[in-house]
Amino acid sequence: MATLKEGLYRLNAEGLVAKAVHVHAQLTAHAAQFTTPSPTLAALETAKEELLTASAGAIDGGRSAHQAKRDSFRKLKDMLKQEADYVANVAKGDAQLILNGGYEVRAERKPSHLPVAPASLEALTPDVTNAVKIEWKGERTVRLYQVQMSTTDPAGTPVWNMVALTSKRQHTIENLEPYRMYWFRVIAVNVAGESLPSDILMARAA
Repeated sequence: MATLKEGLYRLNAEGLVAKAVHVHAQLTAHAAQFTTPSPTLAALETAKEELLTASAGAIDGGRSAHQAKRDSFRKLKDMLKQEADYVANVAKGDAQLILNGGYEVRAERKPSHLPVAPASLEALTPDVTNAVKIEWKGERTVRLYQVQMSTTDPAGTPVWNMVALTSKRQHTIENLEPYRMYWFRVIAVNVAGESLPSDILMARAA
């Protein structure tokens, strides 16, 4: 899903006017998709002309003329922000519709590398019986972890089953056989893929 970028940051008066002209032209060209612009295109055009007039008056004007330019600048900028909200609401994450509305599509920040394997697996005292509670350390950018468990010694031929997919760095595995030994490992996941498995933790259900 695409995200709209207003593209108003650090624009001066000239840049803001150019942005307003572009948004107006795009919304006009795609009127069938954007049937009820808010603010209206007429209001946007009026605010743009007011800023142009105020900018011209501020060239050789005094304090009041410069204040009028600041007020007109703020008014047009606020209107373009409102228009951006309208476009985003119509587009509903469609990148082409966002562009048709005169705004930019925000670039997604995607990790360019596989995550590092989780580390420092440790067994904690669980809050319930017949369970194993484990925790681990991971990279800040990782948002998802696979918790895998084997009921057979990894020194032989382990069969790993995923028992949880969690965003936390700890998990309690319940409904285990009391006093039985289990083996656990954790894999970090991001949009680039999966990390190598963590070191294996052996723990007895309590």
